[in-house]
Amino acid sequence: MEPMRDERPAAATEAEPTPEPPPGPGLPPPTALESLVNALLESGPEVAEHVVRAAQELLLAAQAVVDAAEHAVEEQRDLHAAGHPGPPDAASVHPLERHE
Repeated sequence: MEPMRDERPAAATEAEPTPEPPPGPGLPPPTALESLVNALLESGPEVAEHVVRAAQELLLAAQAVVDAAEHAVEEQRDLHAAGHPGPPDAASVHPLERHE
């Protein structure tokens, strides 16, 4: 007796992502964010992990920019409080008026 063979094509044995169903009557198409999340979920954990790491790096870079700006503002305040004008070729920094 001959062993049973799987007659399905090789591509059918692998898990294929299911396409998004078309929007039904009265339902809007998915938003860009929903499409992005769906694409990340379908792409697998490796891609999602890389995206999360990249987002963390962007947050660290933004925090470094904010810290540097705060440091520059503090230096300007200290110079202004001490009555020392800044270097003649330095750009003027004026305080922002906040109307809340």
